[in-house]
Amino acid sequence: MPSSDAGVESRTVAEVKASTQYLLEAYRQKIDELKECKEDVVGLLRFGSDCAAASSAARSFFGTDSVRYIAIDGTESTDQALDLIVFYVGAFAYEGDVTFEKDRVKLGALRPGEESLSVSSAIPLSEEDAAQVFGQRRESGVEVDAERLPSALMHFAEYYLAYKGVSGSDPARVVLLDRTLAGDVAHLVWSTRDLVSGGMCVLQGLETPAGRVTAFDLELTRMLVANEALAIPAPRSQFLKFAAVLQLFGGQSLSAQELISKTWADPLWADRLGKDLTALGEQFGAFSSAEASYKLRPGVEAYRERVLSATLQLAEHIFNPGKGHPLRIKKGGAEVWVTADDLDFLTLVLIREITRMAWTDRILPVGLTKDTSAFELISSVVPVLSASGAMTLGRRLPNFNSDKMLLQTNSVANCADVMTPWHTFEIDAAFRTIAPVPGDGPSKGVARVNGAYENVIYQERVYVKTYIQLWSSNSNPAVRSHVFTYDRPVYAGFDHWDELVLVNRDGPVDERISPVVHHLRGSPITEMVMAMLTEMGHEVVPEALGHNYPLFLADKKAKAILEETRRAYRGAVELEMAKSDLDQQVLFSSRFRDYRSQMEGKRKA
Repeated sequence: MPSSDAGVESRTVAEVKASTQYLLEAYRQKIDELKECKEDVVGLLRFGSDCAAASSAARSFFGTDSVRYIAIDGTESTDQALDLIVFYVGAFAYEGDVTFEKDRVKLGALRPGEESLSVSSAIPLSEEDAAQVFGQRRESGVEVDAERLPSALMHFAEYYLAYKGVSGSDPARVVLLDRTLAGDVAHLVWSTRDLVSGGMCVLQGLETPAGRVTAFDLELTRMLVANEALAIPAPRSQFLKFAAVLQLFGGQSLSAQELISKTWADPLWADRLGKDLTALGEQFGAFSSAEASYKLRPGVEAYRERVLSATLQLAEHIFNPGKGHPLRIKKGGAEVWVTADDLDFLTLVLIREITRMAWTDRILPVGLTKDTSAFELISSVVPVLSASGAMTLGRRLPNFNSDKMLLQTNSVANCADVMTPWHTFEIDAAFRTIAPVPGDGPSKGVARVNGAYENVIYQERVYVKTYIQLWSSNSNPAVRSHVFTYDRPVYAGFDHWDELVLVNRDGPVDERISPVVHHLRGSPITEMVMAMLTEMGHEVVPEALGHNYPLFLADKKAKAILEETRRAYRGAVELEMAKSDLDQQVLFSSRFRDYRSQMEGKRKA
């Protein structure tokens, strides 16, 4: 080896050693800090699982102490066959019964979900069509990410299966998903904004039994979450115009000032509301009158029925296309593609509908997430509670990069004081978009905040989340399962939002926000979820211990079916291509990077 190359190698090794030592020392310092502030971290945790409280909550919430649950997981794959890309997605379920007895939670025998509790689709696409279906527009042109379509399809498949599970003749009352409900909604609301405002959504213009889907229907579906008992949509900032539209569903004609009064919004918002409603009218044709007062066009109030009906029509076509292509539909006398962006919107529709059913039909969807880099507990909740006077810390918490890393490290470093199962107190999912304003709050129980990005704060009182750890070894308490997080809908009458008031300065208004925080007292729903998840995390399978056995089985089922199906659909594609009378050289026009990789591989061999 030339001396210059040897010098580069030795320098690289020295740099890596130094960097590794630096990182290890920094981590060691954080562990030392954790040991010094263990009482403060322990103050974030709630220990044990109260089966008696869980049983009482189940009877109150479900109306019975025994219900059916389903656990759903999905799988995906991508294969290349000459110029064709073949995508496969599927979502599958395991189901069982859970009984909340006075002194324990009892799980019935787990069983694979029936055929009605599974959806799958194998979708071939040519390279030529890829940019139209899952390309994303950038300043430099259209970027094609082959992983985007199967990911969007699997996402959609899981929520479609969840919707089928809670809307059938024998609906499940509990749905376990390997997803974050709140995180999915927040992302999809933002990512589908341009799709709807640009009139590009495939749902727009589709005919349904409730009428034709309009652009305004899609915008209302994207943004309007209505629950009178939870006082949402909150009459503030970006939600004010939707709170006002909700007041017009009865067919009346009201001025901006009258709508301010009816929504209990700050009177200083009157001018902004008028401008926002006028903009809605100009963009979406929402109003039949909008000079001195606003009146919705007839039938707008049935927007949800139209959008849901169209979504279910497309879902049925995607997963049961017959002789057609799963992503090609007839619309306006022509055939159009269902794109990855469209799939994102369809997924949002189903999450919204499952959440609505959670409130109206007492369904309990729980999103259980294995890995997360969220840090709102450290960066937002603790500082805000401290500023409000609701929490007093002896020391500042160590600066870990995520909540999970702090809690996981603490559970090992201070294992003698952290008995499993435990969970952090539940917090509103809106905290992920909240940034604390330094300084004490204006009064006890009140803290000043801003929106973390462009002063926008997500709708409060829709979902709550918490971190959990369910298992540790009896012989060595430092050996324990991972820290996970779950989220679920907020339920009026079971959750509360009177512990904390946030004040956000938005334009001329000090807006007051009341998020759900279960710091001083918990929720009976939490007891019910923790008792159920704890029992489901006791199976002595290493991959499932301390996680969730039903979800583990659903994952294994999905992967097993993928392996069986993959051989079949790949053989079918190869057979049809071999039978085709197209010039094989045309089909073989592979991408240059693939050609180069093949040549480099042959040269190395």
